[in-house]
Parts: sequence; structure tokens; C-alpha cells
Amino acid sequence: MLLSRTAELLQQKQKDGDFTSYALFVSRRGEEAFFHSAQVDGDTYFDIASMGKVLVTAPLILQAAGEKKLSLDDPLTRFFRHVPEEKREITVKQLLTHTSGIVRCPISPEAAGRGAEAVAEEILKHPLAFPPGTGYLYSCSGMLLLGFLLERSYGLSLETLFETRLKGPLGYTRSRFNIAVDEPNAALCYRSEDVNGLPHPWDDENIRVLQTSAGSGGQFFTLSDLKKFSETVMAKSGGLYPENYYALAEADYTGKCGEGRGLGWLYVDGRYPQTGRLFPAGSFGHCGHTGTSIFFDRAGRLYVILLTNATRALNRKNGFRGYDYGRVCQMREEIHNAIYEDFAAEKLL
Repeated sequence: MLLSRTAELLQQKQKDGDFTSYALFVSRRGEEAFFHSAQVDGDTYFDIASMGKVLVTAPLILQAAGEKKLSLDDPLTRFFRHVPEEKREITVKQLLTHTSGIVRCPISPEAAGRGAEAVAEEILKHPLAFPPGTGYLYSCSGMLLLGFLLERSYGLSLETLFETRLKGPLGYTRSRFNIAVDEPNAALCYRSEDVNGLPHPWDDENIRVLQTSAGSGGQFFTLSDLKKFSETVMAKSGGLYPENYYALAEADYTGKCGEGRGLGWLYVDGRYPQTGRLFPAGSFGHCGHTGTSIFFDRAGRLYVILLTNATRALNRKNGFRGYDYGRVCQMREEIHNAIYEDFAAEKLL
């Protein structure tokens, strides 16, 4: 695959300052294409942000379900002591599908300093957006709760669970939770200009306050390790989670309530624009607000990994006064459409 339009678009977007570092990997029916900026290779760290929801948290939940450590129908009261009445029947599955009604809320340093139980209480004290199971609202706070209940189910930290149950078994070489501010071979992907003033270089404020990566995301992955993850998903390997959970994970549980959602996965349908014309309905994947994404089309034997530092670059371009996330979303759509156009031009459709 040449994908010449795609290569030109990536170079133009870098020139325009939409990102300073990027890596794109396309795999389709055994053929591969890899594009990257200078000083980026397969082992470069990228802040994957919310992609961690499907790379770490959701697979660990499905592993735990397969081992009967928990059930997808378990309520919050199994894991947390102080659950308000209207939230007592929220289930693990509703947290995974963002149908719990739990809103994203800031975490105070005081609560973070007292540990997971205090953070959970702070999340759960906020009113629900809707009764559990009756709507859809993307919630990082709900995914934080999933990280906490995983730790309670296994008696281990989320980082240890990642290292022992995912990184080791799947053969990852570098991907990890924490990297230094001056980590070698890492793309600059975080928001604050004064990075040396941060305890950890993460863009997500909740994770920054918690002083660790969490169930909502914030890990650092490399393209080489994401390829291993992707091949595991495409093969429906039991090394990631039990084989009988793949179809369950990739189904749509939100219907017409909002954008399609599986068990962690974003479910592609006509309501979702960021995959462009490349990924048909029934495809699945996830994005990270730093400018990253990963999507799969089983029928077409296709997956695409996009890694950029778009939000960092756009923020710097704007004098660190913020950035237009809509532009990041449009970037993903344009890149996926360019791949589609290249497939058409090369008669690969």
C-alpha cells in the first residue's frame, strides 16, 4: 500500500502545526503501511489518554469477569461502602458502556490524598445525569470507579495488574503507566507549558491530581506494542480476555441514547463521524483526546492506529490558552478519509 494522499496529508498537517509528532499504522488483509514524523519510531512513547480505557481498564474487567472475580451485573455496593441510594444499583456493565448516569467531576487534592474510597465518595456525591441505564453520557469518572474496583477485586494496584496481566503476557516491551518528564524517545503530548512543574506529565487533570494513571486513561504506549494489542484483538486471542467475550464487547449497548458503545469500545455507526468513510457500521475502537485513536473493521480485516500530539501542539500554537478539540476530531476524520481515498485509487476497496 502506497497511501500517497495520506502521506501528503500527514506532512501538511504537521507543517500547519496541528501536531509536531505522529505515527500512523494501517493494516489491511495482510498488507501494511507505516508513516511517521522525524524522531519517531515504533518505540516512541505517546500519551494515549482515553485510549487506556480499552487498552487497560476494559480488558482487565473482562478478564476479571471471566475468572469470576466479578460479574458485569455486580452493583457498586459490592465494591464501595458509601453509595447513595439512587446509585446503589449501578452495575459494572453500565460503567463500561457509559450508561450509568455518573457525570465527570473534578477530584480535589484533599480527596485524592485520602485514597480511592474518598475519591469514589467524591464522584458518587454528584447528582446523576439520568437514572442508571436510561441514557448515555461519556464519563471518565465512571471509568475511574472501574479502576478502583479492579484493584479491590485483585488486591493489587492497577499498574501492577497492567504489568502482570497485560504487558507481560502480550509481550509489550515499553508501554507503561509512568514516564519521566525528560523521558527519552517520547512525544511531547501534555498540555501545560511548564512541564517540570507537574508531578507527572499527563494532560488529564483528574489523573494529575491522583498522581497516577487510572481507570480513565493516561498511560504511555508505543506503536510497536499497539500493533501487538491489535493483532491480539483481530485474532480474538484469549490472552487479552476470554474468547467468548469478544462478541459481547463489540456489540452496541446504547442504541439511540447516544453514540454507540460496547463494553469499553466505541461502536461505529452512522452517528459517529471521526472514522470517516473508512470504517463501516459495526466497526469499533476508541480515541484519546491527545490526538490518538485505534479502530478495527473485522469484516474488512482492517485496523488503523493513529498517534499524534495534536492537543499539545494546538495548545502551544495558541499560546497555551487552550485548543479547539473539534479540530482534533476533524483531523481524525480527514486522515481516515484520506486512507479510504487511497484505497479507492489503488483499487483496494
